[in-house]
Amino acid sequence: MKFILIGIGLIFLIFLLFLSSNEYILGEIVLDKAYGDIDGDSTNELIVLNKNLFHKYGNEVIIYDDINSLTEICRENFSELKPWKIDTGDVDGDGICELSIGVYKETIFHQVEDKRPFIYSYKDNRLFPKWRGSRFSRPFTNYTFYDLDNDGCDEIISIEILEDGKLILNSYKWIGFGVEGFLESDIYDKIYGLNKGSELTVNVEKDGNKVNGKIVIKDSKLTIERMD
Repeated sequence: MKFILIGIGLIFLIFLLFLSSNEYILGEIVLDKAYGDIDGDSTNELIVLNKNLFHKYGNEVIIYDDINSLTEICRENFSELKPWKIDTGDVDGDGICELSIGVYKETIFHQVEDKRPFIYSYKDNRLFPKWRGSRFSRPFTNYTFYDLDNDGCDEIISIEILEDGKLILNSYKWIGFGVEGFLESDIYDKIYGLNKGSELTVNVEKDGNKVNGKIVIKDSKLTIERMD
């Protein structure tokens, strides 16, 4: 009996640790979140991708009209698309951010479940598809938005997988109905991080050498400028 009680206690402790490892907003378990002015009111909205307990993929996208007041203005269920991330970026340079939802599904032209980058615009408390890309040039692990060349439009920057398993940074520009390739980086053994702040930073590793740096354009390619 003693061992049974100890076992139950350990299971309960593990459950509490799992709960404490999750972020919550108004009782919603947060899988991912993003900020951006998606309605053109010059104020950043908070966009949350929630999830159900013990689920790998997200469930609903919830939009709050202000980071502080947390007044909900939109909620849509994307669970059938198996969403795994959200991000914002102004891909067309109109001063209003689009919302991107990273999904894991098959498409008409690629009947295999894989990561896909979907882009939506927001209007009248609804999300409308702007581009449901089947995929990038190659399979990818992650992506984000950043204006690398200071032209007023955010490029899509992705970490893509080569056939030999090595990795490369790639970028894309919006061309009105979709995206086209822009610039690529050198090839690395590992790429991870891809953190967006005042700079777009990333961690790379090649031949045992690790570099934490910001992504810049140099000599017509994406270059990692060391920061540490």
